[in-house]
Amino acid sequence: MKIAWGGMILVVFIIMSMKILTVYEGKHRIGISDSADWAEDIVLPAAGFSPDKQLMVVTWGNYLPQEVFDLFTEKYGTEIVATEVTSNEEMLELLEKFPGKYDVLTPSDYMVTKMINEGLLHRLDHDKFSNIGRLDEDVRRAEYDRGLRFCVPLFRTSLGIGFNIKYVTGIPRDLEFIVEQIQNDYLAYRTGIVKEMRFAMGVALMYLGYSPNTINPAEIIEARDVLIRMVEKYGLVLMGELNDDEALASNDVLLSISWNGTAAIALHENPEIRFLLPEGEVLVAIDSAVVSAKSKRISTAEFFINYLLIPEVAARMSNYNSNPNCVTASMPFVKRIIRNGPGFLFPIEENRRYLMDLGEKNRLYEDAWAKVLETKTPDTLIKLPLPRGGLFQGGTQSSNFVKQSRDDLKTHKSDSQ
Repeated sequence: MKIAWGGMILVVFIIMSMKILTVYEGKHRIGISDSADWAEDIVLPAAGFSPDKQLMVVTWGNYLPQEVFDLFTEKYGTEIVATEVTSNEEMLELLEKFPGKYDVLTPSDYMVTKMINEGLLHRLDHDKFSNIGRLDEDVRRAEYDRGLRFCVPLFRTSLGIGFNIKYVTGIPRDLEFIVEQIQNDYLAYRTGIVKEMRFAMGVALMYLGYSPNTINPAEIIEARDVLIRMVEKYGLVLMGELNDDEALASNDVLLSISWNGTAAIALHENPEIRFLLPEGEVLVAIDSAVVSAKSKRISTAEFFINYLLIPEVAARMSNYNSNPNCVTASMPFVKRIIRNGPGFLFPIEENRRYLMDLGEKNRLYEDAWAKVLETKTPDTLIKLPLPRGGLFQGGTQSSNFVKQSRDDLKTHKSDSQ
């Protein structure tokens, strides 16, 4: 029997007033309007060594603000060169291909474990991290790197339901809501899910009542077929570009499984955006900073990561990307509209579900995901122009639609075998 993802009771983010939102007019990212003197009161420590002239960082798109890099460069003379990626797998590929080129990376928890197991990461010297004691207690005992031997947690992220109240009727209670809503003709090509293999597959598995870390081939194939069917029949969008927030803000996507920070940024461009976290189990991730085992600039890399844990610096990053950082002492420096917004919604500890490194069994997911990526939506499915006034009716709550969808999936599964 399928278990509803997250249960029925929701933690609902209430939109800030339009008056407050006018602070963020235009196309600037959150936090970009901070004054140039944001760091004038920060007392930066002396390096105690000669920092390298350059540091190569691999991180997510629109994740770390240039001002944070610039302050480090101004103080220590180290130029930060950032390469942006869209998935953990892309980050791993870069590290495997060019292990000596990159110094600092920011993978999610399960990928940290994989990198450790493959011997790709430098074991950190905690004596060089004067700020590691600032980390929140829950992340300091993270299972994916017990004792933080190889990583320093930076941000918490969670997957929830981002939607536009002007065009999506009803309140998203769980993943079943998306399956029901997507039958609405106006949502063809406007319903999305993150284009990250383990997270997208994990969501589909949880929808079916399975563990997002299952290694049962039949369950993985069933989850694959859920995604394939939604792409084929309804034009499900795999959101994998650097600016997924723009897809939500511009109404290219009206309903999606999105990251909390993505929805928060979209909200500041479009006041019709909402983001919900259901009570119960929620798929979450902790993004951490790690150092390549082959880095030629290890001392500078460790010093830079320690710098990111300074409360004012951590707050500047949260003000930019809207994700909750892992340094509680930074909260007084985080803008109220940010810390009260959807980006800071995060489930209580017992309701957090993390992905795990599955070793060789990860091939099961890779094979399934390749089939999803190959799936095309037929030309007969049309992306309709949206009514200006929005959709307040739509007949999108057909009581037998879920049963029909399951029957369709069973038929598709039989056809594909």
